[in-house]
Amino acid sequence: MTTCGPVTKSLLLLAVVVALTGQRSEASEKFSECCTKVSTQRITETIVSYMVQKRNNHCVNAIIFQTESGVLYCFKHDEPWVMKKVRQLMVKKRLALASSPSLLKIITSSSSPPPLE
Repeated sequence: MTTCGPVTKSLLLLAVVVALTGQRSEASEKFSECCTKVSTQRITETIVSYMVQKRNNHCVNAIIFQTESGVLYCFKHDEPWVMKKVRQLMVKKRLALASSPSLLKIITSSSSPPPLE
């Protein structure tokens, strides 16, 4: 009966370690691993960004979309709706970059310093 306490504690510690090492976010798994299969179905969530994955070993050609909620989905790279969404995201990114002032422009257009008294 005296060995029951240490054995139980050891098993409990092992269970905690296994539980903690098994917890990873879906996003980190997708970026550390790759898409090995793709979906051809559309998603209804708002897509905020994308990443292109090239074929390599067991990874397949894919477009990885990230949604507002942070979930990542792998899609067939040559699906018409996927290509259209990538173009929309590229245009949106270009417009955002064009509308934000550049650091050089901010530095060179700053007003002259106040006069010394």
